[in-house]
Amino acid sequence: MHRISILLVAVFFLTTAPITSFAAMELYSGTIRIIKSSGKACEGFKSEHAVEMLLERGKVTPRISGYFAGEGLATGRFSGDDASHLEVRYPYVEESKASGHFIKIAADGVSVQAELHDRHIEETAEDCNFDLARLELRRVNDDKLTENRFKQIAGLYDAQLMRSQASVLVQEGLNAEAIVLYEKALALVDSVANKDPDMIAPYLSSLATAYIRAGRFKDFNRLYDVRIDSIKDEPLRAFFLGHRIRALLNEGKAALVREDYDGALIKFQQAYQLHPQGKDIMAAIMAAYVRAGRYDDAIAFLEKALKTLDNDNDRSDVSEAIALVYYEKAKKAEKKENDPEAEASLRKAEQLAPDNFHYLVALARLRHKMGSLDEAEKILDSGLRRFKDEAIRKEIIAARDRMRLTESILKKIRKAGS
Repeated sequence: MHRISILLVAVFFLTTAPITSFAAMELYSGTIRIIKSSGKACEGFKSEHAVEMLLERGKVTPRISGYFAGEGLATGRFSGDDASHLEVRYPYVEESKASGHFIKIAADGVSVQAELHDRHIEETAEDCNFDLARLELRRVNDDKLTENRFKQIAGLYDAQLMRSQASVLVQEGLNAEAIVLYEKALALVDSVANKDPDMIAPYLSSLATAYIRAGRFKDFNRLYDVRIDSIKDEPLRAFFLGHRIRALLNEGKAALVREDYDGALIKFQQAYQLHPQGKDIMAAIMAAYVRAGRYDDAIAFLEKALKTLDNDNDRSDVSEAIALVYYEKAKKAEKKENDPEAEASLRKAEQLAPDNFHYLVALARLRHKMGSLDEAEKILDSGLRRFKDEAIRKEIIAARDRMRLTESILKKIRKAGS
């Protein structure tokens, strides 16, 4: 429970019952010393922490309400009429985390002595509860600071509770409803966190994950654009960067489906700028260019990308991709009856990917179509000398046999027509 990522540096008051007359709020600062704890997450947890408390006492009733919080600790909200047993609630939906805790407070207006008793949990539980912790605090006589602390912690407590509620909705498959709460929680924490990146970070992470989970990539990209410069935590930046790339790729693919090739390229190029080593991004850009019929642009892009790669396997993959573009360019040229351009492209493809026999067979077939069976057979014979794999050799032999059969039929047709 106490291991949460928000750094809560202050404590504030929130009234939980309709009390009509209270004394002024009192802010205290001191330490909490953990005497006994339970839960797996307590391992390695410091035994003493700085802590603050803000409480308000009824003028004519024994009612006491307030908050305690500290760095690395969950914020507790307490209230009740018996100072020796005030109910404590933490900002979680799950009752096993939120309730079952109490605090004993002795306050004289100058100092506070308190004992915190969290609910005991199993030692294997992924949490850390303070079965017994003692707080020693002194009064902070600063009305403005007290007021500011109250506004801040009230907002932070409510924001964390919203975030917990949203997490439960996610578990129930209600992503849209969860996103609404995550957005409200982020807006609330923005208003009270004084731009503290550590306080805001978990809310950004939760909302970003929810957007991605729901496939709302445009919303994620807007969040990224607004927030990325303010994120200082490196793991969170890496998290956002990874999802930014994924979101851009998904937006680009959606544009491809709509045949909006320029729109797709804009998204893919943005992703490439973030991760120029990403082969999946290179493949996406190549696909957009090819589908738009911009083969030369695809080749130019891949050749430029090739120069940035150091890994031999990556370079080989990109070379094969360039060969594939040349192959597609050759097919397009052949459809337009531009056989010389088709031949030049196939020779480039065969040169770049000599291990791909398909390009060799395609080149031989084209040369035969252009009227040179002898040259076509020479191309296939060179392939038979080069390739030792029996399955590939059978493919080449079959291609040669088809060409010979076609030539035989053509000769008969020409003879019959003469």
